[in-house]
Amino acid sequence: MRGRLSALWVRNLIGAVVAAIATGVIITTILGDQWATYRHTVVPATVVAKGQTGSAGDQTWKIDSVKHLNRNPLSYGPELPAGTVLTVVTVDRSGPVKDEVCYGVITDGERRWKAENIGGFSPPPTDGVTSLCSQPGLLQFTFLLPKDAVPTAMDITAFDGSITVRLLL
Repeated sequence: MRGRLSALWVRNLIGAVVAAIATGVIITTILGDQWATYRHTVVPATVVAKGQTGSAGDQTWKIDSVKHLNRNPLSYGPELPAGTVLTVVTVDRSGPVKDEVCYGVITDGERRWKAENIGGFSPPPTDGVTSLCSQPGLLQFTFLLPKDAVPTAMDITAFDGSITVRLLL
């Protein structure tokens, strides 16, 4: 009887080790890529300090200007919703222009807001300024924020949500 229990115990231990290894392999191969993709949406590839220039994705990035507006810049457009302010961030980007979609996302450290799309409250771009990453020139992003928001950084994100560069404000 004792011999059978000992053999059963060894067999169970080997089975537990094999199951643990199989679980580790499955987690590493299947969830590893998903974890890396998620991580790129939270942790930026490059962080550029306030007033500094930084390189990311074969391009050089720097905040050109930040403006806060308490009214719609379009004389014919609707008024801003009560308790909001427009923050217009212009980014100086140099280097080869890539044919890809990007978005501006601003944060106050706790909350995040995506830039207004064309036709929203965005001021019309001036010469040499665009809101499309696939075109050359300065990039302009407009954010409709609550008045109590104090933005600390703006992210340039790719279509898949990964953060290309974080520009500290």
